[in-house]
Amino acid sequence: MSGLRAGAPECQIRSAPVLILPRLQSFSITLKRRQRAKINIILALCQQSETPLNEGFFMMKLHFLFL
Repeated sequence: MSGLRAGAPECQIRSAPVLILPRLQSFSITLKRRQRAKINIILALCQQSETPLNEGFFMMKLHFLFL
């Protein structure tokens, strides 16, 4: 046997990655969108922090962003 489970149809094992691939691609796209959104939020917060604001409040915002 070449790494296949006993009694498992070979066609199902070969087709599994094809079925999983679209799900992984959509997850990857969603993850990239979330990362882009977080970067935009961080940039906006950084621009706000250029005005004299409480630094602790700014850091607290960043902390909750990544929870």
